[in-house]
Amino acid sequence: MTPQRDSATFAGRPVVTRKPLRKFLVAVWVLLITLGALEVVARIWGYSQRHIYDPIYTAFERSPDIPYIHKPNLTQARARGLAVINTDSLGLRAKIAGASYGAKQANEYRIAIVGDSCTFGEGVTRTEDTFAEVLEDTLNREQKAVTVKVFNYGVSAYSVKEMAATLQARMLDIQPDLVVMAMIPQDFSLARTPTVDDAGYLIDQKLSRLSPPGSMTRQVVRGIHLTYVLRDIGVRWFFSPSDITEALSRGEIPETFDHVKRFRTVAAQRGVPYVVMLLPARRQGVWGRVPDQLTRDNFTHIDLSSLANEFTEEQYMASRFDPHPSPAVHHRIGETLADYVRHNHLKRRQVQSN
Repeated sequence: MTPQRDSATFAGRPVVTRKPLRKFLVAVWVLLITLGALEVVARIWGYSQRHIYDPIYTAFERSPDIPYIHKPNLTQARARGLAVINTDSLGLRAKIAGASYGAKQANEYRIAIVGDSCTFGEGVTRTEDTFAEVLEDTLNREQKAVTVKVFNYGVSAYSVKEMAATLQARMLDIQPDLVVMAMIPQDFSLARTPTVDDAGYLIDQKLSRLSPPGSMTRQVVRGIHLTYVLRDIGVRWFFSPSDITEALSRGEIPETFDHVKRFRTVAAQRGVPYVVMLLPARRQGVWGRVPDQLTRDNFTHIDLSSLANEFTEEQYMASRFDPHPSPAVHHRIGETLADYVRHNHLKRRQVQSN
C-alpha cells in the first residue's frame, strides 16, 4: 500500500506532495501565529516590563566578593523595575549623572548605605523618591549644623556577603561618618546573587539553564516580553523556593549571619559608626529571631519591619507585578531613618564638638 498523496500540476507535469509535510508546515505556521499573539498579549498585559533593562552593570575587579556594580556616568538609563537612573562617577544611583566628589569638607556629614534592590530603588522611577535621597533631603531640611550627603551603594540581588565586601572595598573610600547595612530576609541567601556578562546584563545562576546560550541569542531573547512570562513559569515548575525565609520563620539564624558580623567588624576597625537596618516586609514574622539576635550580640540596629503595617498590599507594592517597596514606602523609610540618625548620631556629634 502506498502512502496517500495529494497531486497537482506544474508546467504540465504532476507534482506529488505528502500530507505529513503539509500538516507540519501548517502546525509551524499556527505556532508562530500563536506565539506572536501571546507576545502582543504579554506586552499589553505589562507583566514583563519590570524585567527589561539596559546593560547597566559592569564587573568589579577590586574584590572577588563583589561580582558586579553599576556602570559609572550613566545618563537616563533604564534600570530594573522601570526605574530611569543616572549614576555618578562611582557608579552609584544619583540625581546628577557623572557627579564626582572630592575630599570630605569640615561641615559635611557623609552617610553610605549598602543594600539590595530595595535600597537601590528597583520599582521606584524617580531617584528623588528612593529612601536614600529622602534621608538626605530630610536631614538637610531639618537641621543646618552640617551638610548631609547620602551615598547609595544599593545594587539589585546583593546578599549580605556583597554588602559586607562593599563596605571594605568601596564605601570607606568616601570617608563616611556613618555606614548602613539595609537588609531584607532574602539577603541571607548567597545563591540569590547572579553574575554579569560582558555586555552588562545579569545572569542568574539557576535561570541560565532556562536561557539560550550565546550573547547574541540572549540579546534577542531579552527583547521578547513573552520570555519573562515563560521563564517565571519555568522557575516555579523546576525550582523549589528559597528556604531562607522558612528557616528564619522557624527561628533559625543562618550561617550567613557571619557576614553581618563582618560588616560590624570592618566598621569598628576603621572607627566608623554603623547601623544594621531591617527593612519593612509585607509578611509578618519573616525576620524570626534575627532582631533578638542583633540585640543579644549588641549590634547597633534599627528594625523598620513594622512600617509595612501602615500600607495595604497594593500601597506597598511598586506596581501590580512588582513586590518591591513603592515610593510611599521609601518615603516612610527615609523619614524614619532620618529621625534615627538625627537623634542618635548628629546630636551626639554636635555635643562632642561642643
